[in-house]
Amino acid sequence: MAKNYKRLATKTLKLSGQPSGTMEIQPGREEQSKFNWRVWAAILVLASGSIGFTATSLLLKLPQAPNCPRIFWPIASASMRLYCAQLEAQKKTVDSLLKAISLVEALPSDHPLRTEINRNVEEWALDILSIAEEEFQKGDLEKSIAIAKKIPEQVEAHNLIEQRIERWRSIWSKGEGIFSEVEQHLRDSDWNLAFRSAIELLNLDNKYWATTKYDEIVQKIQLAREESSKLDAAYVFLRRYGLDNWLKAIEEAQKINSSSYAYQEAQNLIGKAKDKLLSYVQTLIKNRSWNELQQVADRIPENLVLTEEVKDWKALASAGIDAQTGTVDTLQAAILSAEEIAADSPLYDTAQELISRWKQEVDDVKVLSQAKDLAVSGTVEDLHAAIAKADSIPTSNPRYQQAQQQIREWNRQIEVTEDQPILDQAQSLASRGDLDALREAISQASLIASGRALYPQAQEEIRDWRTTIERSEDRPLLDQAMALGNAKDYPNAINTAEQIRRGRVLYPEAQANINNWRREIKAQQDLQQAYAIAQARTSEALVTAITIIRRIPSSTDVGTQSRQALDRWSYQLLDIASTTANQGLIEEAIKLGRIIPPESSAYQSAKAQIQQWRSLLQPPTPATPPPSVTETTYPASSEQTP
Repeated sequence: MAKNYKRLATKTLKLSGQPSGTMEIQPGREEQSKFNWRVWAAILVLASGSIGFTATSLLLKLPQAPNCPRIFWPIASASMRLYCAQLEAQKKTVDSLLKAISLVEALPSDHPLRTEINRNVEEWALDILSIAEEEFQKGDLEKSIAIAKKIPEQVEAHNLIEQRIERWRSIWSKGEGIFSEVEQHLRDSDWNLAFRSAIELLNLDNKYWATTKYDEIVQKIQLAREESSKLDAAYVFLRRYGLDNWLKAIEEAQKINSSSYAYQEAQNLIGKAKDKLLSYVQTLIKNRSWNELQQVADRIPENLVLTEEVKDWKALASAGIDAQTGTVDTLQAAILSAEEIAADSPLYDTAQELISRWKQEVDDVKVLSQAKDLAVSGTVEDLHAAIAKADSIPTSNPRYQQAQQQIREWNRQIEVTEDQPILDQAQSLASRGDLDALREAISQASLIASGRALYPQAQEEIRDWRTTIERSEDRPLLDQAMALGNAKDYPNAINTAEQIRRGRVLYPEAQANINNWRREIKAQQDLQQAYAIAQARTSEALVTAITIIRRIPSSTDVGTQSRQALDRWSYQLLDIASTTANQGLIEEAIKLGRIIPPESSAYQSAKAQIQQWRSLLQPPTPATPPPSVTETTYPASSEQTP
């Protein structure tokens, strides 16, 4: 501070023209100068602060915003128009965006702000198109189209309008098509196809169709399925056969209201049940099942609208029941009942055909009745007379088949009367039980010719008697063969059993024993062959012998002996393999060891030995375990060889 004071004093002296080195400053004037300096410093600080505050206030003070709604636009500046348009566009409504575009589009195309104006106009046009897209996504197609068409033509975005509208209409058309398709599937009661079609709505690029309409159609599908499930019981009854089930199916289907999607399905079900019922009635009429037809007619409900048909069914059933009695009076009553069926009825032609038939039957009934009267005595002469009388009915007559059936019965009665004594005599001869009597009984029963009434019974008796004869003749041969077989004399046992010829009752039993004895002979031959080959004691001989002996069944007489030989030769082969390994031929030893079959008692020893030999072939302490080698199996064994 003192230095500053001195510099100030020096400066003052220079200004006054006095030399600094000649002037002496007194203590009182020094204090006065210090005071003046402080005052001036304070004044400078206050002045600079006021100036800064004033400048800052002026800088921060914004100009008053223009009141856009009250501006007189013909004289408004371009910047004012752009400013107010931007404010208006911030409202993000269709009207505000259109108004913003209108404000700036009034300016000439060569205006300096045209680049900025065009950029904003395109942005606002795209905003309008986005609003239209939102309306489309909400499900208002017409509103979205109307909004899009409000975009001025001079805007570049106007080129996108038709493409966007075409896209909207295409999506909308697809949605309506899918919706209609689903409803058609519902009317057809095809729930699976309906749901598959509904899923396609989720693929449309429209929230309204993918959410609101999808949920709506899914609810319709669920409701339709619930209503259709009420028809399940009706379908169960429909699939079953019988009048009761079809009527029950109709009753269940009629519970479905006409406003239901399942109504058409219910009507189709009723139609199917009705068709089954009508077909059943036609079958009854065709088969002349008049009692059943009458029962059906009595049970048809009135709401099936079959009143006229039921009336005709009852008339025809009543006529048929009368005609079945077969008397002249009942046939005439049947004719009167059938004549009640009107000419415009579907059953009129059937009724007329039956009337014509029944009129012809009146005369036939009289002839057939006379024939039956002749046959009452049951004598052969009267039966022939009855047949001759019934045979007078011509083939074109309605009662011809009935007459022929009656003739067949009377012919059978004649044949039984004529042949029964022959069969009785044959049975009497066979009762003696000796072979000669049985042969004589067969000759006697063979007199009954084929086609006669008692022929099947006679043939059955003949088969029984022949069986008895064959057993008696062949049993000694088979017993002798069995005895030879038990004595191990298989060749003679086979020769003896082969004397029983094919077709004889004991032939299957004889052949079964022959096959067993031949298997024993083969087993013995194989064992002897194996013994002969194994005597060479070479590895090749032992392998061949083992192969042969393994074919011998264990159930044969030499089965135990063959197993013992197998064990002995397997150990011999293992010894050869060990000797081969000691000679350094490890791989050859392994091949020999693997030939030893699993059923041999040497198998486990061979398996352990092979593992040791393999370890000799492996490199010491490998970095990774070597892959397992798939071992071959012995051809004739189901188990794996070592």
